[in-house]
Amino acid sequence: MRFVDEATILVRSGKGGNGCASLHREANVPKGGPDGGDGGRGGDVIFRGTVRLMSLYDFRLHRHYYAKNGQSGMGRDRYGKAAPTLMVDLPVGTLVYEMVELEDGSIQEKLIADLVEDGTEVVICKGGDGGRGNLHFKSSVNRTPRFAEPGWPGEEKQIRLELKILADVGLLGLPNAGKSTFISQVSAAKPKIAAYPFTTLHPNLGVIENDEFERMVIADIPGLIEGASAGLGLGITFLKHVERTRFLVHILAAEDLNRDNPADGYDMLNQELHEYSPELAQKTQIRVINKIDTLGDDELAEIRSKVEGTGQKVFFISALTGQGVDKLVAEMWRTLAFIDGK
Repeated sequence: MRFVDEATILVRSGKGGNGCASLHREANVPKGGPDGGDGGRGGDVIFRGTVRLMSLYDFRLHRHYYAKNGQSGMGRDRYGKAAPTLMVDLPVGTLVYEMVELEDGSIQEKLIADLVEDGTEVVICKGGDGGRGNLHFKSSVNRTPRFAEPGWPGEEKQIRLELKILADVGLLGLPNAGKSTFISQVSAAKPKIAAYPFTTLHPNLGVIENDEFERMVIADIPGLIEGASAGLGLGITFLKHVERTRFLVHILAAEDLNRDNPADGYDMLNQELHEYSPELAQKTQIRVINKIDTLGDDELAEIRSKVEGTGQKVFFISALTGQGVDKLVAEMWRTLAFIDGK
């Protein structure tokens, strides 16, 4: 299934059933009077967040979601059946915007739901009430009313869905930094891995579980390049997914290092984060240098010495061989516990 993080759909709740205009007729009952029942209520449309879905792909294929109408009332004081609720499951992390057309023809979007937790339910369109039967309109001056109320219409809304992945950790780095190899090393995720840039074209999620059966969700964000905040490369298409992460693991490949000042390699993407969102740039980061298996012992020792001289904490790993990965994962657990206040 393809990863899709935006979709536009049309949602409509059910119309209420019509009330019934009926007069009771029975042998030897000359004045039976009105006995028309009420119409049933139309079905609501409810959006529900679920962790079982990871993409909005289905909503590109199926764009119309209509609840059923309520049943009309019947004679002998029989009420129409209410229509069932239409439950629409969406991935956790989905933002729901109502699109409203203004008088000048422009479209204004209003955020009406943010499904941040599994099982969260939000009524998007309420079903119309059923019309009252003629039984309700009997009075001293009108003992045989021959009219009933029609059912009330439901609501119809044009909805734009936007998915921003919810994860504890966002893996940040240039194309081919080794993020996909890392997430495949520490979790059961199986992203595409190849020796060329932009092999990851959509976010991948992996889950790590510790000895206490706690879970940490990692999002492998597709590689960003200089100018990403302005839309270059994969650009803001995936920068928005970093917003929902608790902290970042910033991975720099050994081949991309500035050997004179290795710490400079992190500045470019950090600037892109700041250009996109100053708040995003303030997120806690764990800095990592990957692919140390491609370095000689002397090269690695020199780089370690220069990094230590800056006073910055940087983890050296080889996602391919597993060297240093355990120490990095332990630091990720410590960071998550600190953010949670544990």
